[in-house]
Amino acid sequence: MANTRQIVRQLDILREFSTRKYGVTIRELAAQQGVSTRTIQRDLTNIDEVGFLLKSDVRDNKKYWKLDQNKNLPPLNFPIDEIIALTFIEGIVSPLEGTPFNEAFKKTLNRIRTTLPDKMRAFLERAGAVYHPHQRGQKAQIPPQIFKTVHEAINERKICNVTYSAITTGQTKTYPITPLRLLYYHNGFYLLCRNPNYDNLLTLAAERIQALEITDQTFEPPEDLNIEDRVQQAFGIVLEAPIPVKVRFSASQAPYVKQRIWHPSQEIEELDTGEIILSFQAGGLHEIKSWILSHGAEAEVLEPAALREKIIEELKKNLNFYQKT
Repeated sequence: MANTRQIVRQLDILREFSTRKYGVTIRELAAQQGVSTRTIQRDLTNIDEVGFLLKSDVRDNKKYWKLDQNKNLPPLNFPIDEIIALTFIEGIVSPLEGTPFNEAFKKTLNRIRTTLPDKMRAFLERAGAVYHPHQRGQKAQIPPQIFKTVHEAINERKICNVTYSAITTGQTKTYPITPLRLLYYHNGFYLLCRNPNYDNLLTLAAERIQALEITDQTFEPPEDLNIEDRVQQAFGIVLEAPIPVKVRFSASQAPYVKQRIWHPSQEIEELDTGEIILSFQAGGLHEIKSWILSHGAEAEVLEPAALREKIIEELKKNLNFYQKT
C-alpha cells in the first residue's frame, strides 16, 4: 500500500494529466515532484494498477503519458480530477453533519463511488484519508428542520416569525424577520436577516433559533441593499460600518501574518526593522479587537484611536485580574 507521500504525489500526477491534454513526460513529472524518474515510473505503474489506465504517445523522440479516457473510467459527465476533489471535500464538510445538505452530499458521493472499479475506489478512499480536517470550537448541531425552513424561506422570500434566544440579553423573544442569507463562519451557521420594522441587518446564530415559522407574506429586499458587499466589508460575522484599521506586527510575527488574507481590503507595509503594518477597512469592532488581542504583545494598534483605547482598557483589566491572583 502506498504511503501518504506517495498518494499525494500520485494525486498530483493525476491532476497534471487532467490539465495536460497532450500528455506529459516522465522527466517533466520528476522535475515537478522533485523525485527521480524511476520513482515516477513506479508511480505510473501504481496509478495504472488501480484502474487509471495510461497510454503514451511519442512526439519529437519523447514519450508523453496521459490518461486513457476511453478505457475503464467511470461513466460520469465530469472528469476524474473532479471525483478526486469530491473525495477531499467529504472530510471538509463534516460541519454539515446532521443537516440535509450533508446527507445529500454523501448520497451523491456514494453514487459516484459505486460506478468506480474496486481498486480505484480503494485508492481514492486512501487519498481522502490523507487530508484530515482538524476543527475545534465546533458549534452545536442545528436541527435539520431549521435548515429546511430557512432554505425555503430564503428561496421563496417569505417573512418568518423567529423565536430566538439571545446571549447578550439572556431573553427569548419572538419577532418577524425577512431571511436573506445563511452564512457559515468559524464552525457555525448564521442567519442574515432583517426585522421588517427596522432598517438594520441582524445576524442570528442558527443554534440559538428555537423556532422558525414561515408566514404567507412575501417580501422584496431593499434595492439599495447589496448583501455581498456588506458581508465582504465585515471582518467577521458582525455587519457594522467599516472603519480604517492599522496594526503594527513584530518582526517575529510578521512572516505568519503575511501568509494569510485577513480581509479582502488589506494592505501590508514592510518596515526596515522587519516589522509590518497591516491596514484594512472592515466592520465589527469587537471581532477586530479580539483578533488583535489574540496576538498579544506582537501586535500594536496604530489606528483608530478609539480601538487603541479599547485594547488598552482590556489589557489593564487583564493585568488587574492577574495581579489580584
